[in-house]
Amino acid sequence: MNTKLKTVVCLFILVILSNKVSAQTGSVMFYGSVNYNHAKDSDINSQFSMNPLGVGYQFDNHVVAGLNFATTIAENKNNDVTSRHYEIGPFYSYAWQVGEHFLIIAQTDAHYQWGQTAVDTQASENYSGYLVRVYPIVAVMLGKGWALKAKFGELSYNHTNTNGTNFISGINGNTMGIGVSKNIMFKKKST
Repeated sequence: MNTKLKTVVCLFILVILSNKVSAQTGSVMFYGSVNYNHAKDSDINSQFSMNPLGVGYQFDNHVVAGLNFATTIAENKNNDVTSRHYEIGPFYSYAWQVGEHFLIIAQTDAHYQWGQTAVDTQASENYSGYLVRVYPIVAVMLGKGWALKAKFGELSYNHTNTNGTNFISGINGNTMGIGVSKNIMFKKKST
């Protein structure tokens, strides 16, 4: 392990150990993940996604509920947009604290989705439908309302209506993702 990496790991551990962390009941949580992927050897040249961005209310030490939004835009080698995907809907998460700095979270999203995908270079198809997903998250509480979160798997049901005629339904069992969250108190607690 090189010296820079050792230093970063040591600082990360010190930050974790120096902060007593807990859920901030009555706070507003903002979270999300933004991704960009550029591949030279595929039909899709680049892909940008915000998957998801959300805001929720922390009801107690366990429950957060709110609204999240996701989008993915893909371009081909000629920088032509080949697909656009959007989804929005409510989420509900329940957390269990494991030790002083870790949480295990179960989250459910129920989204309306819509978008457009390229059929060929001249035409595209519009679609809409719904998506329901359940997934586990491991969170590392960093202090001052910040958390690093990792999603490791997903069980989802996707139902899509393409141009009013075709129905695509499916169950997905694999995804991974890393994101951050921040809880913010908008009013001070009375003592």
